[in-house]
This record gives sequence, structure tokens and C-alpha cells, in this order.
Amino acid sequence: MTVEAALILPIFLFAMILVGYLGQMIRCQDEVQSALTRLAREASAEYGAYESSLLKSKAYYIAKLNSYISGSAGKVTLFQSHFLEENDEIDLVAVYQMSTPFSIMGLGNFRFRQRVHTRAFTGVDRRSKENIQEDCIVYVTDTGRVYHRTLECNYLRLSISKVLYRDLENLRNDSGGKYKSCERCTKGRELTGNDVIWITNYGDRFHTSGSCSGLKRNIREIRLSEVGSRPPCSKCGKEE
Repeated sequence: MTVEAALILPIFLFAMILVGYLGQMIRCQDEVQSALTRLAREASAEYGAYESSLLKSKAYYIAKLNSYISGSAGKVTLFQSHFLEENDEIDLVAVYQMSTPFSIMGLGNFRFRQRVHTRAFTGVDRRSKENIQEDCIVYVTDTGRVYHRTLECNYLRLSISKVLYRDLENLRNDSGGKYKSCERCTKGRELTGNDVIWITNYGDRFHTSGSCSGLKRNIREIRLSEVGSRPPCSKCGKEE
């Protein structure tokens, strides 16, 4: 048993020490990656807040990075990194070495390379008012002559009423306007006072058919640049 213990104990101790050093390496990698991520975020924010040539200096960020780690990873360098060279990108590459007290499979030093890639904060892209207008969505109907900026426009939310033709003379829409005959359903028709007609709250036409296309609202979304010759709605089309 003594001989067996003498043979097995060194192997067991070597395995335990090896596992301990592997755990130390993993901890160091996690520490460096966390510090590298923090450094990338700070570099991005600093670029947006300050204008200084120091922000492109590797020495500046190497000093900051080494202050964020405990030192167990040894000296960490950023010489393979690139700062704000193309498209305001920040490419941080940390390189460092860790040594073991004995050679593992013929290797005494282990070299690590970790990377974080991000983009510098360059501020908010404030487009011109004209460009914003060109990109915005507006609403039109199949038979409408104007475009609307909101679906809540009263012209798009019709309230249809059925009245007698003889009462039309005293009726006004919600805008105060009189009703005229619809070019689609009343063309060529002779109306009497007892004929039933349909009107809407904001429309300026009366209809002799409840299925007239002028009473329907098939609403489509288009871009403002696609409205063509349509003018804006007098109620919702005013620019804010």
C-alpha cells in the first residue's frame, strides 16, 4: 500500500494543481473580457462626449484596461487594436500571457487573445424636416381627393345618416357646408321630397344609394412622396 500510495499520490497532487491552474486561467479570461467590454463602452461614450486626439491613443486605453484588472493576467496589451479608423469603429484586441509553475504537455506559457468590437457613439442623426416629411406615412382613400396624416381624422371615420330629400335644404355638415349631389349615384335622377338620401357628418355630398362608393372608405397607406397632386386634408393635413 505504501508503494502504491507513493506512486499514486504525486499523480493525484499534480492533477489537483493542474485543475486549480485551469480554473485560474478561466477566471482571468472572464476578468479580462469584462474589463474589455467596459473599456469599449467607455471609449464609445467618450468619443461622443469629447473631441480629443487622446481618444485614439492606445497607450491611454492600455492604462485604463490594466487598472480594471487585478493583475493575475499579467501585462495586457492592445497593440493589435484599432480605434476610429473606419466608420467610427472601435476594435479592441487584448493580448496577454499566463505562466504555470511547471510545463503542461511541453508548454510553460499560454498566450490568450480576446476581442470586443463596437462602434463609437457619434450622436443622433437629425435629418432635415423635408426628409422626415418624405419618409412619413399618410392615408388616402380610393375615391378621396386629399391625403390624411392620421387615421383618426373625422373625414376617414364617417357617420352616415339617412334623411328625406325635402329636409336637405336645412341640413349642414359638421364643417358648416351644404350638401351637393353625388356625381356617381345621383347623376340623371329626378328626386322628390319623399325620396330617401344618405349623408355623412363631414362629407359635402348626398347619395341616393346606400351602397354608393362615395360612402365607403377603403383606406390605404402610402408615403408622402407618393401622394402626387393630392393636397393635404384641411382638418388633419396641417403640419405640426
